[in-house]
Amino acid sequence: MKTWLVGIVLPLLVAMAIVASPLRPVAQTQSSYQPQAQFCVTGNTGALCSKLPAYIGPDSRLGLTVGYNGLYGDPPRSASEDVQTPFDNMAWQMFVALNWAASGAEQPAAQGLTALGPRVWQAYPKVSALFGNSKVRAGCPQALALPIFYIGSYGNGKPAPNNEEFLQASTNLPLIDVNGNWTLFERRVNAIEASYLRAPQGLSAQTLTTRDGQRNFIKANPKGADFTASASMPDGKNGSIEIKAAWRILDPAKDDASKYYTQNILLAVSGDLVRNGKPFCRSEKVGLVGMHILQRNPFVEQNKALLPQWIWATFEHVDNAPLAQAPCNVSNGCGSATSPTYWINKPSCGPAATAPGAHYSFYDPAQSGLGTNIAPQGLLGTKTQFPWNPTRPYAHGATSQATAIPQAVRCWQIYPTTTVLNEQWRMALGSLKSVFQNYMLIGTQWGGQLEPPTPPNPVPANAVPGMLSNTTLETYIQNYNGSDPSLPGPGSCVSCHNFATLVDNKTSANFSFLPSLVDPVAGRSMIRTAR
Repeated sequence: MKTWLVGIVLPLLVAMAIVASPLRPVAQTQSSYQPQAQFCVTGNTGALCSKLPAYIGPDSRLGLTVGYNGLYGDPPRSASEDVQTPFDNMAWQMFVALNWAASGAEQPAAQGLTALGPRVWQAYPKVSALFGNSKVRAGCPQALALPIFYIGSYGNGKPAPNNEEFLQASTNLPLIDVNGNWTLFERRVNAIEASYLRAPQGLSAQTLTTRDGQRNFIKANPKGADFTASASMPDGKNGSIEIKAAWRILDPAKDDASKYYTQNILLAVSGDLVRNGKPFCRSEKVGLVGMHILQRNPFVEQNKALLPQWIWATFEHVDNAPLAQAPCNVSNGCGSATSPTYWINKPSCGPAATAPGAHYSFYDPAQSGLGTNIAPQGLLGTKTQFPWNPTRPYAHGATSQATAIPQAVRCWQIYPTTTVLNEQWRMALGSLKSVFQNYMLIGTQWGGQLEPPTPPNPVPANAVPGMLSNTTLETYIQNYNGSDPSLPGPGSCVSCHNFATLVDNKTSANFSFLPSLVDPVAGRSMIRTAR
């Protein structure tokens, strides 16, 4: 379909797709109001574009008070009641622009979203380029011009976080796919954030990329870090951006690689993390399964309820995992406290509601009798807690459980208006035959204090919506609210990152855990305490 036809044909197609879509929410009040996708931040709603948005723009509902209570209860009945859709449209605009081909930013959507090769965000600096590499890394042949995923270590069997990781599916825990392989994770920042980290206020002596630099920074800035904010208009200058991506290793005999955004990589694993003690470098094809996008937003007088923190968007591949049979949602919170389906601070959110014939990446219907979202237990008496096999399946036999199948499910039902927007955006991408039609927005979270009436269950009140989690990145903490320090929560981006500090463990790092990479051991401890 030509891009100029999208705006004409889309409304009818969306109406047809919503009826049949497996993503359509149930058990929430329906409304005749249907939110509309804005495919480009410049206002051209009929065609996808490569312009990266900076802000949501003015919203009269956000100017009423420092707080917001309109997300809960019945879905909105009109655009004037719908505060969430501007955030969700911004999330999709960011996802599309960042996943434009890096070599064709000026190309039309039909080329930019289908061309092969790295995407815009993959040109951003990795965290290792800012904070240095892990102490030990396996070597790879330099002659092979492939990106390298270094699973590095401290040299004592402890995985280190300064390169790519496999212990990011909640705090220090791995996620294993249905093929028995570890999920891989990487983090990047845009040039704006990289510049701030290297030299806040242009002062390299106060760099946030070293311990001494952070100590100097703290003396001069006792209130802490303040990352560069975006402009206050949607098509203005971008602020600091952080990306966290989750990848799974694809098996050509079992997986349909055409359904994923893929890349060929060299996978390098430090020897002290491998069963036989030998480092290895293997060529693998990986598919994108999860993506967090964070952008620092400004203070705007007209939008007092939107705190000047970050806007958080999280996406997943549609085949990652099924929804729970009795999921949490913004109307019921997470069930009645006296109900057997009350999942807050429980180690599971119950059995899955699987679709017939579905092939999930992190759930095996044949193993439906197993518990869901149960964190794997590492092996005792071994040098490393979760050892790698030297060949695929890399995670086989690496936990104390009888099976390495993860049995992940999504605990929170996607908000109704977000679901409708997903249909529209995915259909527009499908009209171009872009692989990104196979991804969906799970939700967009923003800093704001919830006011009564709050949800009937105790979810964090410092963000809207109160809870947001990705099944590949917060697998085991989706339903933890963080009220009990002995539990691993919270399942909220804002609430968790609110604990981020600089090297003194006191001064605010402005919701970013990246500065903790100057002291990875202390940083991991801080994140574990926060969750």
